[in-house]
Amino acid sequence: MADETSERDLTSGAAKIAEMRMGANWFFWIAILAIANSLLIYFFNFANHLVGLGMSQYVDANFAGNETQRAAALALNIALAGLFAVFGYFARKGSDFAFILGMFIYFFDAVVLLAYRELFAFGFHLFCLFFLFKGLLASRRRYDPSVDATGA
Repeated sequence: MADETSERDLTSGAAKIAEMRMGANWFFWIAILAIANSLLIYFFNFANHLVGLGMSQYVDANFAGNETQRAAALALNIALAGLFAVFGYFARKGSDFAFILGMFIYFFDAVVLLAYRELFAFGFHLFCLFFLFKGLLASRRRYDPSVDATGA
């Protein structure tokens, strides 16, 4: 009897929306960690990019001059992180396009990390992409019954 109740809960509309929002929340985590990483680099010259963005690493490498350039790099890095927060906002509202575009850009960012030979950061990106994909599947499951619940 308990199995039937939990099965119905997983297929209810509220459960699908909750699972979609949990996946979308990963965009917010990505943005928060990217901003924290950029602030550590700007204020403490901490050169670890485990949870940061590959695009931020590229920006930091090309704006490594005087204080004005470093401040411009910080502003650009915060704008990049803000882009992921915007994806999270629209993905929580149920936009499949926000999920797909955000995941594509984040995958591109993972490829940039491979160019810098940041394998642990690349692994972290894949970890985040897994949960973003689960959120996308939950979003699709709300409207399309052909998306199987076992796919996530």
